[in-house]
Amino acid sequence: MAKVQSFADKAAKLAKKNEGMVICPDTKKETRIVNVRLVEAVKTDKGSYKFLKRNTRVYESTYKPYNS
Repeated sequence: MAKVQSFADKAAKLAKKNEGMVICPDTKKETRIVNVRLVEAVKTDKGSYKFLKRNTRVYESTYKPYNS
């Protein structure tokens, strides 16, 4: 059987979801912070490609980097 969520579980989940809400400096509206992975292709001396991966946080409305 499926687990029945209590009101406290639902409230905690909603509070966690709204935790990342900030004001975007470009649009001046409230938006969420989203975690994204940036992948950059760099050509090596031998001619092959190397991929540099990094995780960063961005504004959901403009996808510009979030600086905390």
